[in-house]
Amino acid sequence: MAPGTLGNASNGLIGIGVADHLGSVTVGICAYNEAWNMRNLLNNVTSEQQLPDDSEVLVVASGCMDETPAIVREFASHDSRVKLIEEPVRVGKASAVNIILDRAAGDQIVFLSADVVPRPNCIPALLSAMRISTVGIACGRPVPVQRGRKLVREIVQTLWGFHNWQLEKLNDAGLLMHASEVFLIRRGIVREIPKDMVNDDAYLAVATKRRGYSIVYVPRSEVQVFGPQTVADYLRQRRRILAGHYQVREETGHFSQLLFYSALVRPRITFRLITEYFASHREITGAMAAGLIEVIAHALAALDVISGRSHAIWSISATTKTAREI
Repeated sequence: MAPGTLGNASNGLIGIGVADHLGSVTVGICAYNEAWNMRNLLNNVTSEQQLPDDSEVLVVASGCMDETPAIVREFASHDSRVKLIEEPVRVGKASAVNIILDRAAGDQIVFLSADVVPRPNCIPALLSAMRISTVGIACGRPVPVQRGRKLVREIVQTLWGFHNWQLEKLNDAGLLMHASEVFLIRRGIVREIPKDMVNDDAYLAVATKRRGYSIVYVPRSEVQVFGPQTVADYLRQRRRILAGHYQVREETGHFSQLLFYSALVRPRITFRLITEYFASHREITGAMAAGLIEVIAHALAALDVISGRSHAIWSISATTKTAREI
């Protein structure tokens, strides 16, 4: 099957209207040099998330040059649910995502970033949302860890605050077409994603909506995220993400929940969301700084698209890859 091909929702694997049976669960984790967080993450997933006995945890370690594979092997030695899959060379996150989509034994696949920490009930809350058979993806609520200099903290808080506000309001309106740092997808909706895809979550969300499934936001499913601690790292991250959104548009003909696109196709709703959010939160400094960086990041992302620059193997924002405050 060609890259990006969608699964057939009527092939018996999955179908809208099938019985309310959750089945088994696979937790998929894509990792590149994540030793700083891997032990904490695996301990959380295997001990605190109440996974069913027949679940599995697949960790795809891609070109790691640190202790990430060794840590996963250590867990696998005393917990048969944990399985390590190693890629000798880092070839991009899309490859790791496709390995998980291909090898997952679970009927439901939870995708977790390797640089996050799920809060209690994160995964069970997502599973509960999947009891409705028309739901294809359930996504959780990212909560940024407060750290770094004051301006950067305000920028990160504004970004994630509005992000979660937008997800909640669009979810209530039945318009949600996005995933987040933790999400669950029914196995078989999408067989694989394009090999150079940057925003795997956005692509999977668009593909899921195209198959006729709904996407739901589950704010009770919280996951801590370690945001950038410098403006340079924040800009680097936003540039890559925005370029990824343009890539999704090129591949599918649709944007995910990109604010710029929403402002064009749903201006009244988008304007209302923005005004209501900032009227209630009053994050003026963070909003102005985030808005300025967003304009710059959009311009750089557009240049990347025009020049053909790929972010499939992206530059790491170093200050996000540590639990310490820098």
